[in-house]
Amino acid sequence: MRSSTFSSSETPASGSLGRVWWVALLVAGVLLVGAELGWRRRGFQPSVKDTPELWSLARAQASADNGRAVVLLGSSRFQVGLVPEELSKTLGGARTVQLSINGSSSLPLLEDLAADERFRGLVLCEVSPTLFFSVEPTEVRTRAGTYVTQHRHRTFVADWEAAMRVPFQERLVVLLSAVQPKSVLHHMLVNRSLPAPPYSRTLANRQQQSDFAGVDLAPLRQLWEQRHQSAHGKAPGPAELDALLERVSSLVGRIRSRGGEVVFVRMLTSGGLRRIEDTRYPREQYWDPLLQRTGSKGLSFEDIPALARFECPEGSHLDYRSAPEYTRLLGQELMRQAPGAVATATP
Repeated sequence: MRSSTFSSSETPASGSLGRVWWVALLVAGVLLVGAELGWRRRGFQPSVKDTPELWSLARAQASADNGRAVVLLGSSRFQVGLVPEELSKTLGGARTVQLSINGSSSLPLLEDLAADERFRGLVLCEVSPTLFFSVEPTEVRTRAGTYVTQHRHRTFVADWEAAMRVPFQERLVVLLSAVQPKSVLHHMLVNRSLPAPPYSRTLANRQQQSDFAGVDLAPLRQLWEQRHQSAHGKAPGPAELDALLERVSSLVGRIRSRGGEVVFVRMLTSGGLRRIEDTRYPREQYWDPLLQRTGSKGLSFEDIPALARFECPEGSHLDYRSAPEYTRLLGQELMRQAPGAVATATP
């Protein structure tokens, strides 16, 4: 009797099924590579999703090493306009942590650091007038508060999952939500064309790069001006402003009591948006009293000719080509005006 050439665990059917799986994997791999190359040729670049989980990983870094760090608190103007590596290099190797949140006030973040007994470094706190001083709407503060709350209740698993996603997101275009099949199909049905690459992307350190080359800037300028004219709330009354300044002064005092320091920064704005901010929040009523009440150093682009010569293409943010030089100049000015503050964060 002729013996079978197949074992009980390897039948012709199972062998064929295995080959089918290998072929399927090969086809999927080819399609994935093709899609990656195709989207890249259309100008798409990898971008990390700027989630609360990613922010939480950065927030943990701010408290590490006995809290000796330069921490950036602000909005997207800080994320786009400041390059952490360049700032660190200019400040003598100080560890720089980007904690700014798009469209958010820096106040809840300052409050969080003031309550952290481990932190004793340098805070660069952005003062975007319509976000920092306005009393309405509250979402510019609740967004940051949500991030802080989620960080305080985070789990090891959430941190691990966020850390594992970043290396893939910073390398693969096909992970962008804009190029997912459902998004592409919707865009084609609505616009009858493939989606265009976004002009901004996020890096693993939460820095954002905005490339305005080839972008129609007029609608963007109009959008930012509309937001700052109406959507970013109303200016505080005298009593409300006094309460806000007292609150900020208290927060700064708590950080100083541990050996840390706070320096306020007003980032560059241009055109109509700058005129709106200057009209609604004149510096003699807001910026100057903030520095006087807190006894803090303040770096405003208006007072530094080397920074004032830059231009925000759409009024609110720097182009990524300008950000490194702007960062170096800001760092040099910080070293000149507040060397003691820098010393709180240097190794």
